[in-house]
Amino acid sequence: MSGDDTLFVREATGLVRDWSSYDAWIYAFMSINIVTLGFYIWTFNSFIPQGSPIVATIIAVVVLTLQNAVFATLVSSMPRVGGDYVWQSRLLSGFWGMLLSFPGWVFVLWLWVPIYGSILSWLVFAPISALFGFVELANFWNSGIGLFVSSMLVVAIVSVYVSLGMKWYARIQKSFFYIGVAGLAIFVGGLLTTNPASFQTAFDSQMSAWGMDMTYQGILQGTEVTFAPLFNLNWGASYRLFPMLLFWIMWPVWGSTLFGEVREAGEWKKMFNVFEAALIAAGAVAIVMWPLFDSAIGYQFYQALNYNFFVGSGAQQWLSSPTVLAAIAMGNGPLAKLMAILMGGWFFGWSGTVFLSSTRVTFAAAFDRTIPEFFAEVKGRYNTPVYAILLTAIPALLLTIIYFFAPGFQTLTLAATFGIAITFFGTTIACMLFPWRRPELFSSNPISKYEIAGVPLISIAAGIYAAILLSVFYLWATVDAYGLNNVRSAGFIGLLFLLSAIVYLIMNYYRSQEGVDLDNIHSEIPKD
Repeated sequence: MSGDDTLFVREATGLVRDWSSYDAWIYAFMSINIVTLGFYIWTFNSFIPQGSPIVATIIAVVVLTLQNAVFATLVSSMPRVGGDYVWQSRLLSGFWGMLLSFPGWVFVLWLWVPIYGSILSWLVFAPISALFGFVELANFWNSGIGLFVSSMLVVAIVSVYVSLGMKWYARIQKSFFYIGVAGLAIFVGGLLTTNPASFQTAFDSQMSAWGMDMTYQGILQGTEVTFAPLFNLNWGASYRLFPMLLFWIMWPVWGSTLFGEVREAGEWKKMFNVFEAALIAAGAVAIVMWPLFDSAIGYQFYQALNYNFFVGSGAQQWLSSPTVLAAIAMGNGPLAKLMAILMGGWFFGWSGTVFLSSTRVTFAAAFDRTIPEFFAEVKGRYNTPVYAILLTAIPALLLTIIYFFAPGFQTLTLAATFGIAITFFGTTIACMLFPWRRPELFSSNPISKYEIAGVPLISIAAGIYAAILLSVFYLWATVDAYGLNNVRSAGFIGLLFLLSAIVYLIMNYYRSQEGVDLDNIHSEIPKD
């Protein structure tokens, strides 16, 4: 580091390390908690019917441990706001940092609000409405207009949430985390008190009370797909199920862009433990939950219900919400209704992830002068990058309106997750090359002591993880079940990467006219 502070917008970022490692762990765990993205993605597991979700979850935990080691290495060596963008721009180049990180963390996240809105409707609004007797209102929440309203609420709530600064965000997410844990405890207790035979009676009775012409046996017998038993060792099918689960469990490192605001971020072991503890906790809860579903309501029925009422299937998709199933098992009494309300804590504690992490990538790029500098301004009593938040919230709002009302636009967004995964792939390559690109910085990290045949162990781990990611990309691109292999959507996501390259080239030329060398900036690491 040259110490030339004039390279950057100012001497230091102006952001404060308001988070403890426990706050970071909660954020990591909320990013992959089973109640929001987990339950949501599980509804699609039925489209890979021969895979075992237990085996696939174990595969995911083992594989993602490599990812956690990669990110812990980079966080502890460069604990700066911006995460992937900072590491890629310092280890690959400013161009590659912009190309690989900005589409995933900024452009793609603008497109994710409808996913959060769908989960809000499916997990919270619709189940609560139905359990209190308002079935038509439940159907509304999963209609096109209902999902639009939920998505608009996500934008409004999260914009306020992330504008309060990291200290208040930590307090709010912690409160919702504890509320969600209380709801999950009741949820588990309710499922422990029933069995498939008792649940069948309760389900048929509740369907009749709701005026629905369906039964437990009718759903089982009316589903053409044959599902493999929950406990099976079909490793091939389970490996094909593993990329589906990545939509849920790939993100324990989602908060890595925030670690410039986390105390103790420079310690490899603590950072690895933050990521790994979140991953293991989520995986363990999932592995316990599947047998619980089987013993309470029947695995075959759960898969058949998901196959018929998966998220996106229509106004009655809320019937596949595990919150609804647990409430039915509990007889839909006061405790069941309370459980459904408390389970909403998982959503509201998680919802800020749609904006918060991406705002720090915008901030970091502006701090480097790679995009206009005012996006790096920090304002107000909460030390908040207001303009970076606006660059996330306003386009997300506009694109959500387009998503729901412009014919054909929804199809263009199908491959959006690919954009974020490519960002993670870029970070993995950067870590693999770290010992040779910045040897003086790498040597100061305790992980540098571990080698195999003279090759740093972390580079080997990164190489293995990169190869696994490429296999996942191949499956995503070739198998219909994942919903990503749409040519028009792939072209649209490709345009976002092209746009990032164009932005960088324009800004590089503009800065050169000002006498600012972006390559020189990207050779240095900013102070806190």
